[in-house]
Order: sequence, then structure tokens, then C-alpha cells
Amino acid sequence: MDKNKLQEEIARVAYELFEKRGCVPGYHVEDWIEAERTVTARYSKQKPAPEKAAKAAVAKTSGSLKPKGAAASAKTRPAAAKKTTGKKKG
Repeated sequence: MDKNKLQEEIARVAYELFEKRGCVPGYHVEDWIEAERTVTARYSKQKPAPEKAAKAAVAKTSGSLKPKGAAASAKTRPAAAKKTTGKKKG
């Protein structure tokens, strides 16, 4: 779902909660948080989260996912410690 549409739906649900409370001011943060929970739960039931879909895709692959070549191996190596020269800072 588009991020803007998601925000619009959260705002709509938060406003509905505000109206259900009788339009009493001072609960906007609670209404927004509850609306976020409601909307995200609704969409998480519809389709798997990107992380779950990615894990499922990796599980289905039969080949190795390791990058090949010198350029790719540089990306997979941990960052090297900063090399120092024999000179001390003074």
C-alpha cells in the first residue's frame, strides 16, 4: 500500500475513534496509536510482511545466494579496522 494512502486511512480511523468518544479533545495521541494498530493489523492479515515474503523466497531457492566475483566479495567482508602507520599523533 502507498505510504500516503496508509497515513490517510490511519487519520480516518483516528477521527472515527475521536467521534466515538464524543469528540472529547485531548486524546488525539491515543486515537492515532490505536488507529495505527487497527490499520496495520488489517493489512498484515491481507498479505505477508515484506520480511516474511523475503524469507519465504530465500527458502524456496535451491542455489547459493552468495555473491560471485571480486567486487561482490568486497561487499560481504566486514569493514576493516582503520590502518595505522607507525607514526604517533603528537
